[in-house]
Amino acid sequence: MKIKLGACLWAAIIAGAALAGCAGTAPDHFYRLADSGLVTRNAAASQQMPAVSVTAVSVPDLVDRPQIVTLGPGSRVQLSEQHRWAEPLKLAIGRLVADRIAAGLGSALVTAYPADPGVEAAYRVSLSVQRFDSELGTAASSTVLWTVRRTADGQQRAGRTVLNQRPLDASFDAIVQAHAEALGRIGDEVAQVILVLQGY
Repeated sequence: MKIKLGACLWAAIIAGAALAGCAGTAPDHFYRLADSGLVTRNAAASQQMPAVSVTAVSVPDLVDRPQIVTLGPGSRVQLSEQHRWAEPLKLAIGRLVADRIAAGLGSALVTAYPADPGVEAAYRVSLSVQRFDSELGTAASSTVLWTVRRTADGQQRAGRTVLNQRPLDASFDAIVQAHAEALGRIGDEVAQVILVLQGY
């Protein structure tokens, strides 16, 4: 009887520890890059704007992962298992920039990889993210090389944009929103380049 009681006691202790471990596990949080500053700026020209395609975006290997990567003290980086991107970061950046270009042109015919525009795009936009740094409570910093190419004659414009946005607080929500606000400015720049190439 003593042996049976001892076995039951140990089973109860192990089960309790397992339940305590589950109760103490932090819930997972998923984030998307959402542009809260999306405003159609050139609706009058919407009927005359050609199709635009944002091609596949490249991002540094360091941040090309589901976990949100933040900078720690010195040269340390931290991967948060509980705070993850809801979609691959390179797809999220392409979609956000495409939405911002569409708003800047007053045109809905702007697609981002892997979406198919359904027609031959008159302009192709390529984005290469060289740096994508997240410092909680301090800064969302990125450097982006971009190219706008007119498919009809191969004429193109290229630029390098350095972005630095201070988050509202030290939360992951704030750092994600800071990145979204900063990256939106790339879409604004590209839209202006397309307008110039269109003769506006």
